[in-house]
Amino acid sequence: MRRWYSTEEGTPLLATVSLEQVYHTELIDGREIQKPLPKKLHAFVQRFLLLALTRDLPASYLALPELNVVCGEDRLVPDLTIASRRAQYRDGDLVEPPCFAIEIVSPGRTIAQLFDRAGRLCLAGTPLCWVIWPERKKAWQYSSEDLTEAKEILTAPLPEGASVSIRLAEIWLDLE
Repeated sequence: MRRWYSTEEGTPLLATVSLEQVYHTELIDGREIQKPLPKKLHAFVQRFLLLALTRDLPASYLALPELNVVCGEDRLVPDLTIASRRAQYRDGDLVEPPCFAIEIVSPGRTIAQLFDRAGRLCLAGTPLCWVIWPERKKAWQYSSEDLTEAKEILTAPLPEGASVSIRLAEIWLDLE
């Protein structure tokens, strides 16, 4: 914390400013947990996917980075959330299940933690989560029924029969 004072008897000139770097907190099993800051590979994959999905999604959907998603008693922050433009929000948090979500491994998180997060999202009604591990150039499609490693393409069905696909080779190319 840093305070600025006037010369008159130590009266504060400006409000107190916090210099602590707080990224995002999630609520998991009743505990506030800080989400780790992304590093280069995570940021590259997130940027690529955000741009590609924004380009390829039907106009009735949005790709939203770092959005609070209410999952029962939990509040998670997927790296990307794909939601209907008509989705319901409360206090800025998405309160209905996203069409699908994307989790990207970042420093300080394990692949098992991301599968746990994907499981929580699916239990709360999200039909599908993509889990991406940039360092290993691996990706999975996680649903409440199945966990499948993607070999060439990640695909997500959307309501009303639409779908969106991303070629893994395009993601990995951005990491070179």
